[in-house]
Amino acid sequence: MGEYTGIYELTSLNLTGLGGPMGTERVTANWRRFYGSFEDAKSAAQKDYVRGEIHWHYKAGGCSSGDLGYVAYAISEICTEKSDEK
Repeated sequence: MGEYTGIYELTSLNLTGLGGPMGTERVTANWRRFYGSFEDAKSAAQKDYVRGEIHWHYKAGGCSSGDLGYVAYAISEICTEKSDEK
């Protein structure tokens, strides 16, 4: 069996479609980026969000920022198997 390593996916979510009539609300992804460490992903989200400090909510498998007015961020760990190929 091979060794496993994690990469971290940071997703920026567009919340501007919320607040409408029931059934018409939507959340879309602005972008997704991948990082080698959890701290790098958190730092990138903080650099992208210029309106203040992000307070993270931790859960199994990652964390999220909650509603920041117009955007939210989510970080998830993705486990991958290390390749023997060079």
